[in-house]
Amino acid sequence: MMSHTQLRQLIAEAFILFALGAILVIGGFFLSSDNASKRIQNEYHTRFGSVLDSFSYEKVKSKALKDYPEIKGVYIGYSSTGIPEGYVVDLTVQSPGGQNLSMLVSLEYESTRIKGLSINKNTEDDNAYVINDDDMKLIKEKLIGKQIPIAFVVEDKPADEETNDVVTVPGLKDGVYYAQRLFDDRNRYIDYVEMEIENGIIKKVKWDAFSTDKTNQDRSEASLRGAYVISGLDWATQSYNVCHALLSCQDPDRLAMKSDGTTDIVSGVTCDIRPFVELAKECIEYSRASYEKDAYMKGLDVILMHLYQKTAAELEYVNEDGHVVFSFEKTPEIYTKYNDSQSAIGYYSVMEIEASIKGIKTPNSTNNNNPDNSQDTGNNGNKKTNSDYDSTEDGLNPGGSSDNQIFTDSMDNLPMSEMATFIQPVSGKYDQTRTVVKACNTCYKFLKEYLNWKV
Repeated sequence: MMSHTQLRQLIAEAFILFALGAILVIGGFFLSSDNASKRIQNEYHTRFGSVLDSFSYEKVKSKALKDYPEIKGVYIGYSSTGIPEGYVVDLTVQSPGGQNLSMLVSLEYESTRIKGLSINKNTEDDNAYVINDDDMKLIKEKLIGKQIPIAFVVEDKPADEETNDVVTVPGLKDGVYYAQRLFDDRNRYIDYVEMEIENGIIKKVKWDAFSTDKTNQDRSEASLRGAYVISGLDWATQSYNVCHALLSCQDPDRLAMKSDGTTDIVSGVTCDIRPFVELAKECIEYSRASYEKDAYMKGLDVILMHLYQKTAAELEYVNEDGHVVFSFEKTPEIYTKYNDSQSAIGYYSVMEIEASIKGIKTPNSTNNNNPDNSQDTGNNGNKKTNSDYDSTEDGLNPGGSSDNQIFTDSMDNLPMSEMATFIQPVSGKYDQTRTVVKACNTCYKFLKEYLNWKV
């Protein structure tokens, strides 16, 4: 018969054996799991290192992926201290000819600028789209460092920088002229430019932006207080530098804006000056037509009355500075220029929209509603513009600068108000550039849904 002492000893030994077994099992599990994790990370490093060289990677799990069958996986790269460094998107998109391009796109974590691009050459797809190394190098030079989403633009000839002669824009009439964007940006700001002409010369110019959230400060004030931050100098200083440069050169085209919206000839300016250049050109056209600021504000009232049967004041859209704080982003058809192929190619000005609503012709435009013209018109009466557009090129308009020469709504079904960068396709390599841009814009559309961006 077993004594109590022997029984306790037996139970203790059994417990020790059980504990040792559990430790071995758990240790084996963690060892196996750690080995599996190392194998996965090694695989990720091999696959993603060429576009985003991070310490570790983690696969993103999101319901939003079900809406993007072309995306095979999205990953976040982390530094050795656990700080997220960027995204890697593994996806396959179709070329204009219907072939499949399998590639990796990496994006900066905060700014979502393009960090790296790589084509998967190991695919066994019989319908694979091939881009050779030389062509891909040229495409990378166009895209690396650019903010998504991306559209195409035909770049104007560079300004003559060899002469210091004072250049004046012909046809300017004295007065104060004003233009604002008809949609807000992703930070809910609406850019505007106010220009004063005296003796046919631009004497004063102001570029700023007000927020559609009336409780927020204007962009310049917000930047000085640290609430709006960009790379380089604060935005208010950069705005001043651009305006001063225009007063010196007198012509927005001489600011040498590049296709991505930046300029290298204005000291201290790293921001996107496209809104300023476009609005300054609009003010110049208004000056030539004697369409002064007061007339512009009345024009905005005409548009709002046409859409909502109330003026800006009645709708309480006027802030204390007298700006009409309203974005027409939900009615893009009111300001979008289309060509005969129903592709968007630019913006109508407020003067043109007002004239179209009233059924009259502007002094310098034939794009407005004409009862005697049999050409189709849009819902708001704006006639689709004529151009040398080639519908096979997905919106590329090689015509005059009056149409802004921009791919917009036809670029991967993204509205022009969201486009962050405008580039030229690589010369002679349109399809290749277009397909890679499509991959980048697909990444944007997923991240917009995944991160719930307000754009």
